[in-house]
Amino acid sequence: MIEITRRRFLTLSASGGAAFVLAACSSGAVIMTTERATPVSSVSIAEATIKLNAMRAERNLPLLSHNVTLQKVAEEQARLMAENSVVAHTAAPEQTLHTRLRRMGFGGGAGENLAGGSPNLDATIAGWLKSPSHHRTMVNPDYVQFGIAIERGPATTYNTYGTYWALLMGVRSPAGRP
Repeated sequence: MIEITRRRFLTLSASGGAAFVLAACSSGAVIMTTERATPVSSVSIAEATIKLNAMRAERNLPLLSHNVTLQKVAEEQARLMAENSVVAHTAAPEQTLHTRLRRMGFGGGAGENLAGGSPNLDATIAGWLKSPSHHRTMVNPDYVQFGIAIERGPATTYNTYGTYWALLMGVRSPAGRP
């Protein structure tokens, strides 16, 4: 894991590579670098399903299906991170993953992977797979549903990352729950 300051991040970005931050339930952020690319502003559920399931099929894991409730939680988290220019599981006060899941009515267990600055879905998935804590979420065989979102942050001096990604993966909810 690399500790990185805002100055080092800006130096990496200016040097021709793009840096992005990953956040998972671990002790600190992981910094990844990728080739400079034009950032996307959206990702389709179809594209995400294909790419996530290709990764899981290579590892003989159960395939994922899209879950509308997890999608809403991912969209909310990506929006909060973009609004606050931060990559964090608690991008707003009192908004833990558990709180957000229960408020939206999701009754099962779930994991959350976040990223900031990643230009596209391929780079985001690759970054998550290189990070041990994100990798554990991606390959958890109990997770069979997902929701994914990307938000572009405002064009301001304080918007360090530009793009904010949220992936929620969860178990099948108990009967009668979304």
